[in-house]
Amino acid sequence: MKGMTPEEIYRQSFTQIRQGLDVSCSGEERCIIERIIHATADWDYRDTMRIHPRAVKSAVEAIRLKLPIVTDVTMVLAGFNHGLMERTGVKSWCYVNDPETYNVAPRLNMTRAAWGIKQAARIHGNNVIVVIANAPTALLEALHVVEEGWRPHVIIGVPVGFVMAKEAKESLTQQSHTPYITNLSEKGGSPVGAAIVNALLQLAGGKVC
Repeated sequence: MKGMTPEEIYRQSFTQIRQGLDVSCSGEERCIIERIIHATADWDYRDTMRIHPRAVKSAVEAIRLKLPIVTDVTMVLAGFNHGLMERTGVKSWCYVNDPETYNVAPRLNMTRAAWGIKQAARIHGNNVIVVIANAPTALLEALHVVEEGWRPHVIIGVPVGFVMAKEAKESLTQQSHTPYITNLSEKGGSPVGAAIVNALLQLAGGKVC
């Protein structure tokens, strides 16, 4: 292993992942799962991922239309492949640290992440990709706004946590309004949300994983 170049490490990592990834799914879905495992070194995602039949197509179309991505926390933004973002022309937004969020969320007894997603729905409307990777409350709020008529192109819901995370994800899979990408476990987080987006950016650019 000593003296391996970054490119060699990258190639060998994906070779090992592909050898160990014995799942029945489309090539596009496999691309997403490979990226998640590469980001987390966690094989559990082979079994826990749930990808709506229209999710990848809807997300890729949205990226090609240069629709914005909104996230629950800024750490998700940090994991996006900024080269791919620039090439696709997609912009990303997060409202968790907006002054209005700090002022309004406590008064409504909401988390800032949840209020930020509510703001995203108001500002961007339906023409958006939603990525929630840390706050289960943000995913629950997204589902609440979906019930009120919000229709984002896709919801990537992979919040991490022992309280409400798995339950929120299960609720995401039970709604029928919006395509989704999620995992049915307590695991998740910024690296997972970013990995999914990066895989979708690659697919939108025509790259085969």
